[in-house]
Parts: sequence; C-alpha cells; structure tokens
Amino acid sequence: MKNTYSDLLLVARNMGLQVVEGTINDDHLGRYDHLKHRITIDGRLNDNQKRVALLHEIIHAEHFNAGMNLWMTARNEENLTIKETAERIVDLRDYAQAEQVYGPDPCMIANELCVTRAVIVEVQRILEANPWKCRLVPHY
Repeated sequence: MKNTYSDLLLVARNMGLQVVEGTINDDHLGRYDHLKHRITIDGRLNDNQKRVALLHEIIHAEHFNAGMNLWMTARNEENLTIKETAERIVDLRDYAQAEQVYGPDPCMIANELCVTRAVIVEVQRILEANPWKCRLVPHY
C-alpha cells in the first residue's frame, strides 16, 4: 500500500506539522492550519478516510509552503490538491488490477485499494482526461 498512515505521520512530522484528531463539523475530512502548523483529522473517520485526509492536508501544506496560495484561487488550489492526492495515493497498476476484477465500480475499487470513493472517481477522471496514462498501465 502506498503511503500508509504511519508513513504520512512521519512525513508531516518531518515538515514540522502537528497532526491531531478532532471533530470537524462540516463536510471536510481534515483541515490544515498554516499559522499553527497543524493538521486536524476528523476522529470519526475510518482508517482509509484518515489516510486520504492526511495526505490531502499534507499536500495543502506543501502548496502553502511553496507560496501557491499567493497566485492560485482557493478553488484551483483545492482542485489541484484533490488531483495530487489521487495520483500519490493510488498506484495505477493496482488500480488496473482492481478494475479488471470489479469493472469501473468506484466503490468496489476504493474498498480494494483502501482509499475513498472520491479518490477513485478522481483517478478515473484523470485517466479519461489523459488517455496516454492508460498505456503506461499494463492491462488497462
């Protein structure tokens, strides 16, 4: 499995970020607070959701550290973060194997790859928008 939760906690720690669990009262799974150098993950999430949320918030921190918030709209940065999360957390070979077994069903593939349905939907969007990536994956 790419990017285990433990691996991601180490990445966050090496970036100088504190990771805490709490309750987030909206539709977000996590939050990144640049001023506090803190990532909050909703403690009610399952392990797969926590892993995806942590990587997503680490990517927000990377973008902020690179100054992307100065020249990108919040919506564009969020869309880029969603895309990068999917690309980093899903190995396309594993995706191709899961799709052979389950067809294009994002729920079944997500369960097999231990990610969220939203991540698989994004992977599918990336592959549809970039057909050349399909040629890089055996049996796709």
